Amino acid sequence: MSTVSLDAVKVHLNIPADKLTHDTELQVFIDAAESAIGERVGPLAAVERTVRITPYPRTLRVPSPAAAFTAVVDADGSAVAVADLRVDAASGLAYYLDGSAFTSRWYDVTYMHGYDPCPADLVLAVKEMVRHLWATQTGPARRPGSTASNEMSNTVPGAAFMFPFRVSQLIAPHMPQLVG
Repeated sequence: MSTVSLDAVKVHLNIPADKLTHDTELQVFIDAAESAIGERVGPLAAVERTVRITPYPRTLRVPSPAAAFTAVVDADGSAVAVADLRVDAASGLAYYLDGSAFTSRWYDVTYMHGYDPCPADLVLAVKEMVRHLWATQTGPARRPGSTASNEMSNTVPGAAFMFPFRVSQLIAPHMPQLVG
């Protein structure tokens, strides 16, 4: 299921809702845009995922965004009470509310990976990415009075590109941060 609806993209592209000619092709573009953005920022909709984590003494870190933990099981097969944990969705870090340390060698953590709901800037990024991809279908067009340099203002000369600057800027706050 798409995070961004076909109707929302048609409105964004100024395509009349009753014009059905390109719906199948537009859905392919929506899926491609969501996939490309999701590869960089994580799933745009929350999906259940289980990962094996080696803990730091006082934290577990899962790939973010982590909407919610649903189960945590230690190496001995004992369940950890999820209610005893505080999860920071943005960083994917979890720790005991009372400050206790994680003592097992590893933990299997089941959690909701992704956004719930998808933030507005990521929804706009998908729409803008579809606009960028869809431009190949509409042919070259210039705004009245624009020059060739104006048309290429969101590209690096001599470089092929997938992400226009506006999409990169919209997704930047959601990019995973490297921890040193």
